[in-house]
Amino acid sequence: MKRLLTAALGGLLALGLAACGTSPAPAGSGAAPVSVVLGWYPTAESGGFYAAEEQGLFAQQGLDVDIRPGGPQVSQTQVVASGRADFGLSDATTVANAKATGIPIVAVAALFQENPVGVMVHADSGAQDWKDLAGRTWYVQTGQLGQEWVKRSQGIDFTTAAYNGSIATFVHDTAAVQQGWPTNEAYTAQKEGVQTRFLSYASAGYNPYNDVIFTTEDFLRDNPEKVRSFLDATMRGWSAYMSDTALAERVNATLQQENPQLDAAANWFAWDAQRQFLTAGDGATALGSMTPARWSTLVDQMTQLGALQPGLDPASLYDTSALPTVPAPTTLPPAP
Repeated sequence: MKRLLTAALGGLLALGLAACGTSPAPAGSGAAPVSVVLGWYPTAESGGFYAAEEQGLFAQQGLDVDIRPGGPQVSQTQVVASGRADFGLSDATTVANAKATGIPIVAVAALFQENPVGVMVHADSGAQDWKDLAGRTWYVQTGQLGQEWVKRSQGIDFTTAAYNGSIATFVHDTAAVQQGWPTNEAYTAQKEGVQTRFLSYASAGYNPYNDVIFTTEDFLRDNPEKVRSFLDATMRGWSAYMSDTALAERVNATLQQENPQLDAAANWFAWDAQRQFLTAGDGATALGSMTPARWSTLVDQMTQLGALQPGLDPASLYDTSALPTVPAPTTLPPAP
């Protein structure tokens, strides 16, 4: 997966989370300080937050937002739960696992309405669907539930090998199955001259929200207006980032300044490819949407797979009371 592809950058985090974040406003500005720790280093996947900053949307809401990078050495749940940041980004399974272990966080929005994670195969491998991937070697991250759900729901079996962040084996093995994102690994394979076919875990029925914005139960209870203001600016920032290429150019330049290892072409590829997952389903009507059915399904699936003990209340995992209705843009222009 993409988060392993640049794991070597982890040492940068030793400089501290705040080192790469946006600069706080000068003392006496009157803006309320808010901090958010990203799910990864600054990339197109976090572009909506930087778009909100670029457009002054946070400032319009009276907020001074400190955007901090994530990375392999950062536990967003621990950072937020300990009060070192107000908001964090992770996936829905992480929120469920945290709540099950007594960490009092709560999801307040979900950016990726359809989970992009899945597997890719060589386009000329003859594989068309999940049944065709039985008996092959899958290069996957240890502990991921997507492949376990595929085994269960599709009635197939396969050998797994640890994905170490490189797709070199996949590139040279036409029978291999490679876990990843269609915004990252697929691009890397394309650069290597390999055309791929991608099957998302969502197509097999495993579709947890991804890039979930969460905070603590206490912070939401004590600061509902601040949460609402942050989410309103964030969702409007995402809408503009997806639809305004001139704004996206400025934001992507900022992302490269914040993350010098970022490949500009790869970032534009991700900017384009990720938009279908942000605007899918309920996201077309309201960016960041979350529904009881989706959370209930996730808890049920995780319980079936033995990742959760029975009894976790899905309603305890999320709260949409502060989420504004910001529709997805009606036009998604191509990358410049």
